[in-house]
Amino acid sequence: MKRALILVVVLAGLWGLALIVGRANTGGPVVSPYVGQKGASRAKASGLGVSLRRGADVGPLAPGTSLRAGDALHFTVRAEGPRYLIVRMRDGAGDATTIFPAGASQAALVQPGEALPVTPTIAPGAGKVVVTAVFADHAFALEGARGGDTEVIDFVMEKE
Repeated sequence: MKRALILVVVLAGLWGLALIVGRANTGGPVVSPYVGQKGASRAKASGLGVSLRRGADVGPLAPGTSLRAGDALHFTVRAEGPRYLIVRMRDGAGDATTIFPAGASQAALVQPGEALPVTPTIAPGAGKVVVTAVFADHAFALEGARGGDTEVIDFVMEKE
């Protein structure tokens, strides 16, 4: 009888342990698990969507597409939340010029999905077009030093 009682107590303990460990997950499904600044890596947290207008055709700029003189570029902000942004462009061998924000002394606050109000046109000549976008979580001077949270994204496009 004593052995049967010990066996019942052990089995009841195992059954209780199984209930604790194997309980059902009562939380709802996670829809967007990586939205916001939750992870250690901030790589590719922000970027620019680039569209190309060539004549009457407008569409996203596909990788490997060569630009021609007269093509116009359109930019859309891709980010998880509001960020500060500057955009510089160098066409061919010329100097890099700030195309957004035009005439400002510091970065502009942009929202996700916002279309930038600039449409640079590609100049004639050979070479490459380099667009540099600088994102940060805080305002910063266009020519000043940047903090550790700054993301710099370069687009290099060939010209025909």
